Amino acid sequence: MAKPLRFKPHSKKQERVLFSKKPMVILACGIQYGKTRIGAWRTKMAMHTFTDPEDTFIIAAPTYKTMQQATLPAFLAIMEGLGTYNKADAVFEMNGGGKCFMRTATDPNSVVGITNCRHIWGDESGLFPLYFHENLQARAAFKEAPICYTSSPYSLNWVYTDYIRPWQKGIPQPDVDIIQARSDENPYFPKAEFNRRRHTMDPRRFNMMFGGEFHKLEGLVYDCFEEDACVVGDIHSEAKPYYIAGVDWGFTNPAVILVFAVCPKWGCFLVSEWYKSGKTIAEIVEACKIVKNTYGVERFLCDPSSPGNIVELNKAGLSAVGANNDIRGGVDAMYEMITTGKFKVLAGRAKHFMDEVAIYHYPTIDDVKPDQDKKDRLPVKQHDHAMDAARYVCMWLKMTKMGIKKDPVAPGQTDRDLSSYYNDRLLLEDVEEDFDW
Repeated sequence: MAKPLRFKPHSKKQERVLFSKKPMVILACGIQYGKTRIGAWRTKMAMHTFTDPEDTFIIAAPTYKTMQQATLPAFLAIMEGLGTYNKADAVFEMNGGGKCFMRTATDPNSVVGITNCRHIWGDESGLFPLYFHENLQARAAFKEAPICYTSSPYSLNWVYTDYIRPWQKGIPQPDVDIIQARSDENPYFPKAEFNRRRHTMDPRRFNMMFGGEFHKLEGLVYDCFEEDACVVGDIHSEAKPYYIAGVDWGFTNPAVILVFAVCPKWGCFLVSEWYKSGKTIAEIVEACKIVKNTYGVERFLCDPSSPGNIVELNKAGLSAVGANNDIRGGVDAMYEMITTGKFKVLAGRAKHFMDEVAIYHYPTIDDVKPDQDKKDRLPVKQHDHAMDAARYVCMWLKMTKMGIKKDPVAPGQTDRDLSSYYNDRLLLEDVEEDFDW
């Protein structure tokens, strides 16, 4: 028989999270505020409210490690005797009731196919990619299930841009309840420790970790990317651009097509984004055809790891080549373009790119192995599909000096023909030259 458990919120804010009736509830707070515990109790209340065997519930975490070390133990601790947890399937089956699925953002499609969902709790959701958030919203739609996100702030990703920033500006969000809290608003958090950290830590880091405030993620690969400077309303009025695209393959992970308008004088402008998972190469080819017909894309720069896919694009009449996949060189090329004002994004055209650039980061010093040089670290290989597609384009632009010819034009040969030929030769010969912009 289940042990009777009682839970009393430690503050008005925690109580508000527990009983809010809004379709979406976001608790952004400092560490040790009690966010994981309150999320577990909200889920338990929902499972006692909706007791049909067909009802389902979702508990989500950013990684398997977070799920196993924090999220799942907090939930199982208050569900003892009320059901059975199947570790192999990561499913908790309620006695006489529904099922609760444990899923992580490591596989954003892991929630696809879960029907009749009545409640979703996302723990440490500030680390979720936008794609996972969109999939969770889709699961909630049919039954109008509420979503509760509990998290410390980690970056200026979709949580901030779509919800926190409008809330800070006073823009009405009738379907969203946002609660922000400091660590010391938990009456059990040691005041002396809070004050000690406030006086010894970097203020920005302290405000994120203990104040529940949103700032840039530490260790960002493109820490130079500022939305105010890099996001623009339109391409320069005097520009006469040509269009190229970066392609990153995927099936379980999203496949990505990024379209850039290139203006040698003003730089490149990201004008379109196609970001889908579960798509076959035939479907990706069709998407590339649409992109070509819409923008007149002259060249598709593709992840070279799948030469067969590149062949399929060329068979379909699309000019496609394997991109230079030098990660360090590509990151440096894109970084330089951003810092020199030659990399722009058209507002509202690339939401997944904007989300990834806010969380694309290097491993922390704790993640560096003893035999690994800190200076040679590469970005964390996670939620980087748009980053890869953009990197292919930036590397190509560096190699070809923004697509401008390098050699004299032969009779009957256009500048564009020559730049394409020169790039193809570099790629085929695997030659890498060090160009200035």
